[in-house]
Amino acid sequence: MSKKVYIQTFGCQMNVYDSERLMGLLNAEGHAITRNEKEADVIVLNTCSVREKAERRALGRLSDFYRYKQNNPEVMLVVAGCMAQRKGKDLLKEQPYLDLVLGPDQIFKLPQLIGNHRITNRVETYASREDFESKDIWEKEMLPKRKTPYTSFVAISRGCDNFCSYCVVPYVRGPERNRPFDQIIREVQQIAESGAKEVCLLGQNVNSYQCKGKDFADLLRMVNDQTSIDWIHFMTSHPKDLSGKLIDEIASLPKVCEHIHLPLQSGSDRILEIMNRGYNSADYLKRVERIKEKVENVSLTTDLIVGFPSESEDDFRKTLEMMEKVEFDAAFLFRYSVREGTQAASLKDDVPEEEKLKRLYTLIHLQKEISKKRNQRFLGKILEVLIDGKSRRDKNKWKGKARTNQTVIVDSKEDILGKIVPVKISEVDSFTLFGKL
Repeated sequence: MSKKVYIQTFGCQMNVYDSERLMGLLNAEGHAITRNEKEADVIVLNTCSVREKAERRALGRLSDFYRYKQNNPEVMLVVAGCMAQRKGKDLLKEQPYLDLVLGPDQIFKLPQLIGNHRITNRVETYASREDFESKDIWEKEMLPKRKTPYTSFVAISRGCDNFCSYCVVPYVRGPERNRPFDQIIREVQQIAESGAKEVCLLGQNVNSYQCKGKDFADLLRMVNDQTSIDWIHFMTSHPKDLSGKLIDEIASLPKVCEHIHLPLQSGSDRILEIMNRGYNSADYLKRVERIKEKVENVSLTTDLIVGFPSESEDDFRKTLEMMEKVEFDAAFLFRYSVREGTQAASLKDDVPEEEKLKRLYTLIHLQKEISKKRNQRFLGKILEVLIDGKSRRDKNKWKGKARTNQTVIVDSKEDILGKIVPVKISEVDSFTLFGKL
């Protein structure tokens, strides 16, 4: 029987892609997607475990749905994704009213599972290569059900082999598994034919991609040359795997956008070693210098963690110095939280919470200044902008993204939704560019 399914997604772009692909699979099996949880037969939470806050948010939402299920016992309640993988049967013990607990790879079994008779208290979390390579999952001619029709994610790999000491991803998403490049190219072309202008190629570490002698630089060239997509973005890149060949391809391929997300995590070589990142600050700066030399007008973004175990004032100062040297266009900034099961969980969490917050606010303040300075280079310039909706603050204006990934608010009375248009930038702040068509 056809079911109405409500899905709420937490966490990273990979989770968003998984949910979008799941919605496509559900539609293909005759089920309907609803945005109204109160009319759903099946409620799915696709969860994240990378940070403690993400798990707390998901568990808080789960409590809401528990109260709803008490009054609607026939509703099937499913927890999927990384928190489901990490907690497994323990989650079922903590929340016995759950019907299904599905790991990140098992999530794609949901259309078949809800098609069976009533299923209760079932846990499937093992991340296997066989599930990932299943032809039923990856070769089915279907499209992810996207939030916006103009841009789309495509996963090129799943899992990670890096085992950074603070990170839970290898434990919840399994080892790195790369999709065949012909599958990726076919999916990108399907997306382009459906009206999308932009694709973002996703992986926990995209630039370690390998398949039949082809690497990520080769894949970028194939997507550029063999599909009709207009723009190509990608994330996330690991600094240790960012080759000169890849930088050259980013610079030369016209569809590849001038934006590289390159997580630094810390400016201290001592902390980077404890983090097991595989590079030092000098290595990172060499890659940045080559990127800026080769890729004209490039936008660099990063991730940084403060308050990692044993981080001293001197370690923190080195992070500030790296921010000033590189001048990131934007940064995702976090204070360290212990992730059970990681290598760093065995270290003493010895930086007081008050000090973590102080350092975090210092980073935020510095990055706001740098971002505004970087954005000023666009004043008076004409940028290509992909329009994806109306401005939240002013419904008379449009909102979009530049090739360099900055948000742009556009003053135009024309209907430019879903189009790539030239915009002359007249004003900037730390987060946004403003201009006219």
